[in-house]
Amino acid sequence: MKISLAMIVKNEEKNIKRCLERVMDLVDEMVIVDTGSTDNTISILQQYSDVKIHHFNWVDDFAVARNYSIEQTTGDYILVLDADEYIIEGSREDLESIMLTNSIGRILIKSHFKKDNQIHYAKAYVSRFFPRNIRYSGAVHEQLESNYSRVDANLKVMHSGYFETNKSQRNIPLLFKEIKKDPMDGYYLFQLGKELRISKKYKEAYQFLKRAYELTTETVSYYGELVVELINCGKECNIEELFEIIKQNEIVLKNITDFHFAKGLFYLDYSLGYQNKSHDLLPKIERSFLTCLALKDRFHIEYVQGTSSFLAAYNLGVFYEVTGDLKKASKYYGQSAELGYERAKYRLGILD
Repeated sequence: MKISLAMIVKNEEKNIKRCLERVMDLVDEMVIVDTGSTDNTISILQQYSDVKIHHFNWVDDFAVARNYSIEQTTGDYILVLDADEYIIEGSREDLESIMLTNSIGRILIKSHFKKDNQIHYAKAYVSRFFPRNIRYSGAVHEQLESNYSRVDANLKVMHSGYFETNKSQRNIPLLFKEIKKDPMDGYYLFQLGKELRISKKYKEAYQFLKRAYELTTETVSYYGELVVELINCGKECNIEELFEIIKQNEIVLKNITDFHFAKGLFYLDYSLGYQNKSHDLLPKIERSFLTCLALKDRFHIEYVQGTSSFLAAYNLGVFYEVTGDLKKASKYYGQSAELGYERAKYRLGILD
């Protein structure tokens, strides 16, 4: 069976070569649709004799462009990548095993972002490998329309551009347009809230995330991520109703380390801002981060790398340092530092 790569690109001269070099051995055909590049993207693509270049006039709709790229392919299965993504692990055989099941393959995408002068990694399984008869819907944060079963593929991809603010500025108007069509679409409300939070528009972001939360049931695939976004965003605005939202989700999200991590940060920040209420929160702060570490050795879901290890240990160190237990602070800073977290090394140096 034949595998086709289908991509849409615009002004990707810095990324496109790396992307193609990492994927060419996995596919039989590479179809690239350019939506209006003004840099050297096209000239770089022309250096590859086996790349089929097509042009498409951008219409502010990612699904339309994606579907056009799929229609230009001849493969039995389609692999979709963005130019700022590149494969870091996986083989042709891994993809062929998915094809034998006639399923949609979900690939693990790691997106790096910068926070507190440290590089962090978010992780998500995304449906990117599928039979050629399937199509996308949605002008932005497009989704595959299909009832096919979905299985995790042994394919890992690094995404370098997801947390860039300029991409949020591009996506926000498109999301507003989609929500205008359907104000009750929880998925688009969630995505808009997330993009606004990335742009540090916390109060506005919280309103959209809260609306999404009210419209979304816990059975929806992105429910856990939505609640974590809601807590992280509300933390920036000192939203007291987060206490109730956390309480509502203690059981359903018990295996998601990012949930415990987010509530630990919220409790910690809240106690520092409202010290007259901090006494009751101290056990909750400690328990939240200890739960993160305990989940590391059990089944758990982790959206941001480190919430079950070095990030949780570091924040326990902060907690114990603030509460005066320097022995425990040193212990957990040490655990975090051993895993390479620079901020923990710095705090450990001060304590020593």
